[in-house]
Amino acid sequence: MKRNTILLTSIILLIGLASVHLSSQAGLDLYGGISSATNRNITITPEGSSHSGWHVGADARLNRGKMYFLVGLQYHKIDLLPKSDNILTSETYKYAWTKVRVGLGYKVIDFSDHIFLRGHTLASFNLTSGVTNDAGPGIYTDYNAGTAGANLGLGLDIYNFTVTAAYEIGFFNLGNMLEGSEMDFLTLSIGYKI
Repeated sequence: MKRNTILLTSIILLIGLASVHLSSQAGLDLYGGISSATNRNITITPEGSSHSGWHVGADARLNRGKMYFLVGLQYHKIDLLPKSDNILTSETYKYAWTKVRVGLGYKVIDFSDHIFLRGHTLASFNLTSGVTNDAGPGIYTDYNAGTAGANLGLGLDIYNFTVTAAYEIGFFNLGNMLEGSEMDFLTLSIGYKI
């Protein structure tokens, strides 16, 4: 399963890179940042807590102008144990998310030729991996292998530097047969467009 995930993500990234080179030379945004994930089911995320972590990614912008096609890949490492003000623990069990994203990006406000506010609307296909079974009693670990979501974001481009805040709304349950376990993500990224 892990080998298939790595192979699939590598192929999609190579297709995206080739498309950027062949179609428009619009740019490849390389970035990293912090992630926070939550859901409504207290079995996975107790009330008042969240799952924190980090992410890295690459998004290919496939057209110049006000609107462009966007294809991307993200890798997240998220805490399996939720964090809150009331729960302090030294245990750090993490699991991974690989997200394949496709959709549209668009300029919202042009401040100048090199500084602009942009938005995006993406479909995200998410694979989960690395879920440990020994996280301790009371920690839910029976996750589905994949989910999907809609990712909405705003960003600021200053020459080649990018800052992006995004929110992803989960569509499918993360927990196996566990209602209300659609994962929502809030991310903040800083990157560089080549």
